[in-house]
Amino acid sequence: MITVEEILNAHDLRNTGCRKFILSELLKNDAALSENELKGPYPDLFDRVTFYRTLKTLEEKGIIHRIVLNDNSVKYALNRHHQEYEEMHSHFHCEKCDEVLCLSGKTKFEAELPKDFIKHEVYVVIEGFCADCVHQS
Repeated sequence: MITVEEILNAHDLRNTGCRKFILSELLKNDAALSENELKGPYPDLFDRVTFYRTLKTLEEKGIIHRIVLNDNSVKYALNRHHQEYEEMHSHFHCEKCDEVLCLSGKTKFEAELPKDFIKHEVYVVIEGFCADCVHQS
């Protein structure tokens, strides 16, 4: 398993407390995490500006990606989930437990853009119920 230090070194980033904290939380979880879920029991460990700048830096370096849900809430996931695939991939959001997972495999999404339009990003979020929530019903 890759370490936080290896991730930061691979992207030529300094090993700061906030970067280490965010990456270690994401490494511990298979699911994507919201800002509040990332902070967990330590909501005041880092000031807001440091925390948000760190998220932005990690996203700009391609270490994490943001997932915008239908209610406009945002969760973050490590890019390790889709290293072997194209950049575009799907996500699954459980409407009951709020868990968000990166789905492996290529996303097939074809849209014909108007002439001279250029695609930058495509977000695909599949809404439904995860297996745990289905079995609880």
